[in-house]
Amino acid sequence: MAYGKIIFQFVVGLLLLCSIREEVEAQLVIDNGTSSLDSDHTGGYLGTGVSFADFNGDGLDDLSFGHHTGALKFYAGTGNGFSVVELELETPTAESKGILWADVDNDGDQDLFVAFRFAPNKLWLNDGEMNMVDVSATCGISQDDRRSFGPAWGDFDRDGLLDLFVANYGYAVDVPQGNELYRNLGNGMFEDVTIEYGMDGANLQSFQGNWMDVDRDGWLDLHVVRDRLIYPNLFYHNEGATTGEASFIDEAAVRGLDVSILCMSSSPHDMDRDGDLDLYISGGLEGSMLLENDGNGFYTDVTNDLVVMNEVCWSGQWLDVNADGWEELHITTGIAHYTDFPTVLTENNNEPDAMFLNSNGVLGMPGSLFQSESVLGFATATGDYNGDGFIDLVSHKVGFNPEIRRSNPNGNHWLRVLLHGTISNADAVGSKVELWAGEDYWYRETYCGEGYLAQNSRWEHFGMGNHSTVDSVKVHWPLGAVETWYDVPTNAPLELTEGAVVCLNNCPGCTYEGACNFSPDADNDDGSCDFSCLIGGMVCGTGLIWNPDTGLCENPCPADLTGDGIVDVEDLLVMLGAFGSLCP
Repeated sequence: MAYGKIIFQFVVGLLLLCSIREEVEAQLVIDNGTSSLDSDHTGGYLGTGVSFADFNGDGLDDLSFGHHTGALKFYAGTGNGFSVVELELETPTAESKGILWADVDNDGDQDLFVAFRFAPNKLWLNDGEMNMVDVSATCGISQDDRRSFGPAWGDFDRDGLLDLFVANYGYAVDVPQGNELYRNLGNGMFEDVTIEYGMDGANLQSFQGNWMDVDRDGWLDLHVVRDRLIYPNLFYHNEGATTGEASFIDEAAVRGLDVSILCMSSSPHDMDRDGDLDLYISGGLEGSMLLENDGNGFYTDVTNDLVVMNEVCWSGQWLDVNADGWEELHITTGIAHYTDFPTVLTENNNEPDAMFLNSNGVLGMPGSLFQSESVLGFATATGDYNGDGFIDLVSHKVGFNPEIRRSNPNGNHWLRVLLHGTISNADAVGSKVELWAGEDYWYRETYCGEGYLAQNSRWEHFGMGNHSTVDSVKVHWPLGAVETWYDVPTNAPLELTEGAVVCLNNCPGCTYEGACNFSPDADNDDGSCDFSCLIGGMVCGTGLIWNPDTGLCENPCPADLTGDGIVDVEDLLVMLGAFGSLCP
């Protein structure tokens, strides 16, 4: 069966390569108008970070670049390009790795965390109007000189505050060397809970971790990559749905995630649009991997010859370049030694990036959407800096300037969604977004820290193909509330705020307070009560409601045989007409 699937994927890839498309397609092309941006990636070890997130709150995606001497560089989006921003941050003279903007204190502005290799990690709180205050030494995060690489924010304990994981590439000679987990206490304060939650250990050699809900039980799990053939990846499953509070068990082996390759990064995404998170894992010369989720958080290797690469691969990014509704996979390749510029370009000039087309959930040959060049890159990120609704890509490539590619509009429709938490964390990190348009369906989870040393735009981009209207947009907020917006026009940005869906009378929803998705505004139980986050969880079917007295899903009016909401003579006649008949 697996062999047949591989053959099918190969044939589809060849057809994609050979087909002649008559329609106009978007193409991810280099924007020469941004070539003057200075990133100065001319030194360091295994790259440095990039963020494509809006840090000044004006709704436009901005750029932030790390540097091998710690000199961070910031550019604000202008709508058609970028302008330099001087934040005057005091940084250590050391390689900066992952760069993440997030509202960690829920005060409405973006704070900044930067991981450093061989220097203490740094946290700046935004005191309003981009006045950045360094709280690194007092906020509770370690000030040891570790080999830190990829950070990630996520509310793993569901208290409405973003918690922090930091991946460290530790060796046996390093003290300390392990990864780090910090619980957010509020007001910009943190406590180290690495040992408490079982995420400590030696020789982990981790570049990155991803917060992701692989089984959709409402509690964030953590996937951590490791860069050695003898060290399998780690997967910490959050047991909160069973225990009622966050706790973790390493279930990498039982879930098919104990991959043992030279892992640089992992990129979760619903590749086949079936409502769960699949996973791309970048590797070295031994090849990368593509893993498919079975819907319950268990993974199968579906890698085929088309996406193995067999290069030293770093960041993998999913982006729908032609807005046809299926996200392509862009992979960047680089080197595995120190960057000695410019000599490194002549010694390693045959490592072009690649992008694989997604045709109905099957990845195929690159085709015409992306013309690669021989560049050395590590971190990439996606956003929409010109606001045209088509996704763009930045590569923090080796050299003086980054490579910024824009997707040219092609007539397909699009939707951009930005979430604002009120009860949940302000950035709504960890939310789930579901879209329905006709018979088409999309599923996303929101992250803060993904790919290799990267942060993508907080705007979620959806290519909508020929759909001019989205039938419904359903948001599962991090703390369990579920809201739905109907008849949403495409080709427009959509900002959604938690708690904004208001109904005053006869409001459908889950009315049972013990359910995971209890809606305090609902007064008409519609059978949607979700108990999947509880022990023995279940979901009531259509027309049924949860009875807390019996602990069962029941028909609220079993005598209404005609379904008109009234028990009368008509129901009696239906019953008498069926009297004596045999039930199938």
